[in-house]
Amino acid sequence: MRKGIVAVLGIALLLSLSGAAAFAAPREVVIGMPGDVHSMDPYTLNETINNALNNHLFDTLIETDNNLQPRPGLAESWEVSEDARTWVFHLRKGVTFHNGNPFTVDDVIFSFDRSKDRNIGASFVHVLSTVESYEKIDDHTLKVTCKSPNALLLAHFKDLLIMNKAHCEGKGNDWIALNPNGTGRYKLVEHVRGDRLVFERNPSFWGEQPIVEKVTFKPITNEGTRTANMLSGAVDLVVNVPVRDVKMLEKNKNVTVISQPGLRAIYLNMAGWSDTPSKDAKMPLKSPDGSNPFKDIRVREAMYRAINIDEIVEKIMNGFAKPMATYSPEGYNGFNPDVKRLAYDPALAEKLLDEAGYKRQSDGYRFEVTLDAPNDRYINDGPVATAIAGYFEKVGIKVNPNLMSRSVFFSYISTTNKAGDNTHLCMTGWSDSGGESALIGLDMLYSITQNGEVKPGYGGVNRGFYCNPEVDKLIDEAIATGEPTQRGEIMKKAWQLAADDISYIPLYFEVDLYAHGKKIVYTPRKDKYVFAWDVSFND
Repeated sequence: MRKGIVAVLGIALLLSLSGAAAFAAPREVVIGMPGDVHSMDPYTLNETINNALNNHLFDTLIETDNNLQPRPGLAESWEVSEDARTWVFHLRKGVTFHNGNPFTVDDVIFSFDRSKDRNIGASFVHVLSTVESYEKIDDHTLKVTCKSPNALLLAHFKDLLIMNKAHCEGKGNDWIALNPNGTGRYKLVEHVRGDRLVFERNPSFWGEQPIVEKVTFKPITNEGTRTANMLSGAVDLVVNVPVRDVKMLEKNKNVTVISQPGLRAIYLNMAGWSDTPSKDAKMPLKSPDGSNPFKDIRVREAMYRAINIDEIVEKIMNGFAKPMATYSPEGYNGFNPDVKRLAYDPALAEKLLDEAGYKRQSDGYRFEVTLDAPNDRYINDGPVATAIAGYFEKVGIKVNPNLMSRSVFFSYISTTNKAGDNTHLCMTGWSDSGGESALIGLDMLYSITQNGEVKPGYGGVNRGFYCNPEVDKLIDEAIATGEPTQRGEIMKKAWQLAADDISYIPLYFEVDLYAHGKKIVYTPRKDKYVFAWDVSFND
């Protein structure tokens, strides 16, 4: 009788334990982001938040590790010809999309075609800018032929997320954006715009399963609210810690603050390569004689020298920024240490403006311009833009700050608009995670002509419509050069020419700031992409 009772109790205990395990809460994290996903159609906008969130749902042929080194993704191996023109990619077999559809080379070709479709947004046309053709060899082999040698094709392919042809073909863009179907580590559970984006782990993922089973991304655009959520424990991790709150959070024993040098450059573009200000512009540029002041390098230099960047870094960024002289981060191949910042000198700025013929008028101003900038995308972007407007006012340039949400800002300043149609002066940011300054140059320096004609895939964020054929030639040469040291030397020349032209006004590189609670450990990436699989738990 006793043995029977013990057996029954043992079975009951086992059932109880198994039931508890079955109903245990999933390993879940809540992450506070500075913004929401723009769209879950991954080709509508090339921007860090949008890309990082979509990377949970979709995969790329080539991934990069936390140190930005390429590694196999959906392509498990590849070969390249000696002249770097022909690439053959061998795709993984047995991979399925979230809905069970098999992954084949047809999906890659569909995605490549979609990335070039300007009706979607044209944000990724640069990826295939050097590609002449891509063709199916068999269901899991892709051949890519470049127009000219491209030693950096892997760094480009890391940006193209692969969509399912069978799922998307024949559907409208809105439907595709609302019904994402990738091969990624996570599946979409729920999206309440402006409140939460919820993913659950994909049990059929082809690679190593992430530890986090469920992740909720909460867009928290208000800085104070992000800090409050961190302190209350409402989130496990926050991105873009407000610089004014860093010291306070560091004193809290339940919070860990992480800071690391960032890759994002914050800068000004001036539309200095068009003949006259556009009369049809939404925010016209006004000068006494109707000319475009930005065409004169003395005006560009004056505006550069009018900005006290050290004061901005100290007082607005609380020291969490590094003044920059060139778009390329230090350590990137082709970074030129000989390019130096022009010194802050408002007296010289006024002299240069006088020499350029833009003297103060009866109202005290030389000319008038609108400064377009976001107010919820970068750390303290609104206050920084307002401060810059103040510096320009001091030397006699009337500035009308036009601050807007990131949801409209990037389309407003897009290079698909003609020069001067929308913006003559804008403050924005850019980062590239390829480790090669040639890739940055291709996006930011390559010529765009006044009428908006552009070499497809080149100059995608050349928002000042800078044009120097010699710089273009150097960038072409660098991309075609397989030997890294030689490629770097070529780009050093390009960066010096761009600096000599004052093709843009460099401001600073951001410092990346994160905070997390005791429940988790987080290892940030250099490219600031926030991935749930970089989170581990302390228990």
